[in-house]
This record gives sequence, structure tokens and C-alpha cells, in this order.
Amino acid sequence: MKRTGTLVEAFTPWAGLVVGLVAAGAVHQIGSEGTFDNCGGMAPGPLLVVAALGLLASAIAGLVSWRSLHGEVGLARRIVAVISVGSAALFCLAIFLPMIAALVLPPCFQ
Repeated sequence: MKRTGTLVEAFTPWAGLVVGLVAAGAVHQIGSEGTFDNCGGMAPGPLLVVAALGLLASAIAGLVSWRSLHGEVGLARRIVAVISVGSAALFCLAIFLPMIAALVLPPCFQ
């Protein structure tokens, strides 16, 4: 079993899964709470900015996990990295679709 030198090296295969999950959760929470609490005054601008930041964070984390695939020799860490890259892609999709909805749908259905 290979010992990693730093915490960053140990975290890189997990980055897409962990950061993508936190980013998607934060974007969903801010979007749903902002729309629920202030439906009439909530414009799509702030929602799009938060979603773009979450999309960027998830994509970068997926790229970090992808790059960690080339340096890994252990099978378990390679499997985690592959799952993490796939999860980051799924989280990017989960963030991108509400961005489209914020542009197309009206803020309130009243």
C-alpha cells in the first residue's frame, strides 16, 4: 500500500465527489431558499452567479480527480477517482439544468 505524503495528495481522487456534492447542494439550497423566501423580488441574476460558481467549482474538482488518475498505482484509489469524475459530471449537469430553468421560467407561479 502506498503512503501519500500530504493531505492534498490523499484528497485528489475524492475531489470531484466531495466538492461537487457540496457545490450542487449549496446551489440548490441558495436557489430554492431564495425563491421560496423572496419569490417576487428574486431575479435570475444572483441565482445564475451562484450556479456559475458552483458549476465552476464542480468542474475544477472533476478535473483534479481526472488528473489524479494518471499518478495512481493502487486500484482502489483509481476506482474512487473514476467514480469521482463521473459524479462531478453528474453534479455539473444537476447545476446546469436549473440555470436554464432560471432563465426560462418566471420567478413565481402565482
